[in-house]
Amino acid sequence: MNVKVLKWNFVFQYGYVITNIINSIILLPLYLKRIDASTLGLWLATGNILAWMTLADPGVGDVLQQKIAQLRGKNEVINTGLTIGSGLMASLGILLISVMAGFVFYFLIGHIINKDVSAYDGLQTALLISIIATGMSLVSFSLSGINQGLHNSGPVAISSLTGNFLFLITNVLLLYLGFGIISIAFANLCRALYINVFNFSALKIALKKQQITIRFHTGHFKKFIKIFSFTSVSRIIGGVSASMDMIVLARFITPSMITVFEINKRPIQMTQSLIGRHSVALMPLISHAHGTGDEGGIKSLINTQFKYYVYGAMFIALCFCFNYHSLITAWTGQGKYAGDQVVFLLIANFFFGLIGYFMANMGYALGDIKMNSFINIIKGIVSGILFYVMTSSYGIIGLLAVMLTVSICIDFIFFTFRLYKLGYLNLNYLRNSLVLWAKIIPSATLAGWILSYFFNIIIPEQMYITRILLNGFSFTIFFAALVLLLDLTLRNEIGNVLSSTFKINLNKQASLNQH
Repeated sequence: MNVKVLKWNFVFQYGYVITNIINSIILLPLYLKRIDASTLGLWLATGNILAWMTLADPGVGDVLQQKIAQLRGKNEVINTGLTIGSGLMASLGILLISVMAGFVFYFLIGHIINKDVSAYDGLQTALLISIIATGMSLVSFSLSGINQGLHNSGPVAISSLTGNFLFLITNVLLLYLGFGIISIAFANLCRALYINVFNFSALKIALKKQQITIRFHTGHFKKFIKIFSFTSVSRIIGGVSASMDMIVLARFITPSMITVFEINKRPIQMTQSLIGRHSVALMPLISHAHGTGDEGGIKSLINTQFKYYVYGAMFIALCFCFNYHSLITAWTGQGKYAGDQVVFLLIANFFFGLIGYFMANMGYALGDIKMNSFINIIKGIVSGILFYVMTSSYGIIGLLAVMLTVSICIDFIFFTFRLYKLGYLNLNYLRNSLVLWAKIIPSATLAGWILSYFFNIIIPEQMYITRILLNGFSFTIFFAALVLLLDLTLRNEIGNVLSSTFKINLNKQASLNQH
């Protein structure tokens, strides 16, 4: 497998999320100061409605990445060119459909959330700009997917990182100039246009280098579109379901409480995206290896990377449990913490959702697109119905209880079982992993509680950052030691890596001494 491509994939996936996290850390406090809380709360809710525009995209970028990577693995140059041509045609259609859908939603927003949108300063203009920005973002997903499938990952990473910095600079400048909520929408539009231009330029260079010609063929396009018979339904139902949380809350709680909920959800959501990107970065390589028939390499990669992935998710979840109150208070000030019950439900959903996300992405990369989509259809229908029922009766707690139940029963169990049935997940390996988790989680939880209790006593209440750093550093050392103590395989892997690195350095030094 191409290690250089894997490194660029990690740079893209992690870099994109990290820069988004940096942007959120900087921008959310500015939003709270420069934008009225009620306007901001409604922007978050109405933004979810406009996100329904993305349902016009049945997942063209993901399918293009999987299909092109597999075709390149088989060295089918002509079919690769045909697939790219069909993908570009589909992207243009998606742009037109999404923009038209956006205008329809724009006129219905007030009725959906039962609020007068015109009463909030700048909100209508921001929504109009967002329609164009969202449409352009959908095009960029397709271009990125083509580049990723061609193993042209470098430009994708560079455009996403620099695009996020462009978003930050534009946003901050407009906020200080007094444009309010319009600042967010216009910055999104600038980023989308920039990423599209960058990716298309990089694609032209890659096609010339790999001697691939874009081909447009009606017959191939019809076959290409048939792939989305399941994925389109899955995206529509899943997309509506994913956006229902804020929309339903907008009907049953005040706009200012929506802002508080978003503040508490945001760090967990950002971290979930960060860790989840690990599995996304593996997808092009797995699709390419599947095309070449390297089944052994695929199994080894999945097993190894899953171990690192779970330990990362487990560590972050436990860190959140003992530091979240200090984190939210230090970031946004007193009175913004939503309470332990809300936060612990968010953290549990974070952990189980991440594991399911890994399994789902591995299955998708292996070409199990229809079953992946079918499971997501079931998930979306169940979630959408229960969101409304439970939120109307129990508010935020009811909403989160549904999210956690769905994460465990569908994401965690179904997708894991599916990858096992495909033959790429060893049952003994999974059983041993569960035994290890049963040892690590209680021990780490007890240690985290003791450390948190100790630092809460010795560090003054107002020194939130100091408490987070000391508590986090101490827990990191304990968790790393505990994992290495209990996981013999990981200990051997790290030992082999260190040994190899030491030998390489010795050989380099000996070579230099000879010269």
